[in-house]
Amino acid sequence: MWYALISCDVFVREICRMVADSPHTVDVRFLEKGLHERPDYLRGVLQQEIDTLSAADKPFDAILLGYALCGNSTLGLTARHIPVVIPKAHDCIALFLGSRHRYLEEFNQNPGTYYYTPSAVERGYAVGAESSESKERKYTEYVAKYGEDNARYLLEMEESWTRHYRFAAFIDYPEFRFLDCAKRVREIARKKSLEYRELLGNLVLVKKLVEGDWDPADFLVLQAGQTIEVTNDEMVITASGHVDHDRISSRSTPHGN
Repeated sequence: MWYALISCDVFVREICRMVADSPHTVDVRFLEKGLHERPDYLRGVLQQEIDTLSAADKPFDAILLGYALCGNSTLGLTARHIPVVIPKAHDCIALFLGSRHRYLEEFNQNPGTYYYTPSAVERGYAVGAESSESKERKYTEYVAKYGEDNARYLLEMEESWTRHYRFAAFIDYPEFRFLDCAKRVREIARKKSLEYRELLGNLVLVKKLVEGDWDPADFLVLQAGQTIEVTNDEMVITASGHVDHDRISSRSTPHGN
């Protein structure tokens, strides 16, 4: 099989690790994590990517999304003539922990936790782990969008994030320990007066995504003409709309709910 994968770049290390072992050919496109700050804009970018990949001269067997619902960023995305596959989860932490049920259990037992992952720390996306360059870049972007006074206010509000958290939890993977990200998160926790916690990560959902093992309990497979809809229950998302059989690619018709 030949898959196209569109993913948030908060998964760079993790997805590349799984793609390297996948029995399928997977073409990967990473999008900047900052797009999450504008869900409507991110949704438009993702739909454009889906449309472009669907119109390719040599169609893929499926388009995979390295996203979850992500603040409704993926709500309303529509498959064209190629199936679109997305994990059933509210946000990416469920994918880092291995299941949405484990994330819910962790969330309920330890509220007030900010989660750190290897790629997020490495790329300066994790709060408190930003480089001076990324902070300056963010300030410049905010000034351009909102003006200087508002930019300062927004950054001050972001810096006050620790008021809402008690724990800094690092999601650890043995294969990425050489990056020494845990040490950086411990230092962030110390500076922000947060209790440091460490959780063992599980990339089983990412592995299943790139290997085509799409259990309907964990993945939504949109067929041509179907759209992502929120369920407001434990399944998180479902497909709405009728399947457009006239537009289905002859290469592959994977199924799922």
